[in-house]
Amino acid sequence: MHPVLIDLGILKIYSYGFMLALSFLVGIVIAARRAGRRGIEPDIVYDLSIILVLGAVIGSRGLYILTHRDNFSSIVDIVAIWQGGATFYGGLLLAVAGAIVYLRIKKISFFRMADIGAPSIAAGVFVTRWGCFLSGCCFGNPTSCPTGVVFPAGSPAGHYHAGVPIHPTQIYSSLYGLVIFVILILLDRKERFDGFLFAWLCILYGIARFIVDFFRFYEDSAIVAGGLTDNQMISILLILFGAVYLAVGRARPARAA
Repeated sequence: MHPVLIDLGILKIYSYGFMLALSFLVGIVIAARRAGRRGIEPDIVYDLSIILVLGAVIGSRGLYILTHRDNFSSIVDIVAIWQGGATFYGGLLLAVAGAIVYLRIKKISFFRMADIGAPSIAAGVFVTRWGCFLSGCCFGNPTSCPTGVVFPAGSPAGHYHAGVPIHPTQIYSSLYGLVIFVILILLDRKERFDGFLFAWLCILYGIARFIVDFFRFYEDSAIVAGGLTDNQMISILLILFGAVYLAVGRARPARAA
């Protein structure tokens, strides 16, 4: 669609890279403003954000490459993340791993911090997926629905489905990110046990991603079992984790406001 947001000749600002950076900025601001309610200094959020950004970028790009190997033929293709192409779960897993290590060093509850950042993650999905749409990556399968979009031939979506309307799964994903953000903010109006919001994020995102993946285009390498994608399998694990955590957490006392 519009992979290059601003072209100054010697300097190009890519739509995906810009929206990705904007999503991190929005997420950090939201988390920093929420930190005080959880007894966490905003400076901890800023320090942790560096680890999360690195983990999210490296992890999301790495998993995308593993599941879209046919799209990459050189080192330049691999590192050009500003042109689009990233998998949310890869970034989430590596970012969480980095956060666990950092928070253990700081002796801060991971789940308390996870509740702080849960709405930020949903907001990040809402913003970043518009970058995917503008770049033409993370696209859907052909459709005759009124929502179908024809992507230019030069885009990744247009390369696979030239002149054919396809599901704008990027927009579907962006919308469910916004819906999840609103739900989490509403759920956070009452004090709960640590990890409550994060568990709901896992459940809601897992369900939404599992459904949308039925409309999204994947190469054969991303299909792992029973016709399900690797991301759908991870979605199932996230849903189960969130459900079990909520069930166990009901016996825990509510956190202090």
